[in-house]
Amino acid sequence: MVPVHPVMSKNGFTSAVIPIPHFFGTRQVPEGFQTSIQLGEVTTGPPSFPFIANLKQIHSTRVVIFDSPVKTGVIPEGEGDALVTNQPQLLLVVRTADCVPVLLIDHNTRVVGAIHAGWRGAVGGIVPKTIQACVEHFGSDVAHMHVAIGPSIGPCCYEVDAQVIEPLKIGYPDWLGVLQETTAEKGMLDLKKLIWHQSLASGIPEQQVDRMEHCTYCRDDLFFSYRREGQVNGTMMTGVMLPGDKGRN
Repeated sequence: MVPVHPVMSKNGFTSAVIPIPHFFGTRQVPEGFQTSIQLGEVTTGPPSFPFIANLKQIHSTRVVIFDSPVKTGVIPEGEGDALVTNQPQLLLVVRTADCVPVLLIDHNTRVVGAIHAGWRGAVGGIVPKTIQACVEHFGSDVAHMHVAIGPSIGPCCYEVDAQVIEPLKIGYPDWLGVLQETTAEKGMLDLKKLIWHQSLASGIPEQQVDRMEHCTYCRDDLFFSYRREGQVNGTMMTGVMLPGDKGRN
């Protein structure tokens, strides 16, 4: 059984499989943090997070890699939905309001990633592609990688139609394991379960994949929800950062 995670800090939720600074955010954003975020840029942040990277999210499968010392300013390739780095003290941030935030780490090669996975990204394989980018670019070993899947809209509330179902059936042979059909053209989709399956299929050991079952639609006390609210009233921030040399585990 996947454990239900309590609120762990003022930043939001944390996962036991990620042993470095990270958080899955809620409606409550630490003071001064959100104003530090600029889309498509690297900025400076509060003392805990010297540098912050955030993309213009476009519901794609595009992975942006930071593999050299970071400076503040516009990211040359500032659009995409996944960030990966081996640079310490760079907080990778994604924003969600029903989509799935995913964090990953390879502790051996000191690589981390943050992923924004909506249905297009999840069905298109953004999580496996980010895992593969870590392997190809940084020499990561999937056997040593850990993945944490954060709060998102759940299968209790996420009804989808043919626009989603048809690509899912084409791209994911085991679609029956993540979709409960309700009519000929509609069904309830479990995005977190899809990403969980994809992580295991990529070779990550099951005990190194964590899944938080909170539903952003159900929990209006904790989360913004685009589907519940009908518009973007706010987004949750999710982040992960490699510590500096003194913070090595």
